[in-house]
Amino acid sequence: MELSSVFSKTAKGQDEISTRAHRLPARVRAMLIMIDGQRTGQQLLALCTSSAEGQRHLAQLLNGGFVQQLSATTGAPLSAALPDEDISLAKSYVIRTLHELLGKEALVLAAEIEKTETLDELRRHFGQLHLALGVVPDRRKVEQFLEKVALVLD
Repeated sequence: MELSSVFSKTAKGQDEISTRAHRLPARVRAMLIMIDGQRTGQQLLALCTSSAEGQRHLAQLLNGGFVQQLSATTGAPLSAALPDEDISLAKSYVIRTLHELLGKEALVLAAEIEKTETLDELRRHFGQLHLALGVVPDRRKVEQFLEKVALVLD
């Protein structure tokens, strides 16, 4: 996540402001409300009581698809990145996608991943992910998933 970039709400973020459909926690929702398409990540964090907490909330919004990061030069969205100190979003993404791709066959591996507390522990499961996903017929979906996970783990 590039804090010098400007952040803007996505359609999902605007929908959350209107409907509260995703039931974001109050402080995360407050961060979403502050995002106006003009403030940089640094400016947003300056408005928070804790910079670390603000970074976690911004990362949650970014990785959840509620906001996007805009390039300072082109104004185009940049890709999302997850800070090292909060792997809960990465774990949730991995577990949810495993269930989508493998169904009930994902239960054992998902339970192991749920127990992880650090990125290093999550990295150790990457080989298991590869093996488990070998049976999934939609190879394109599997490759996209593994690429996203690899980006987070690098």
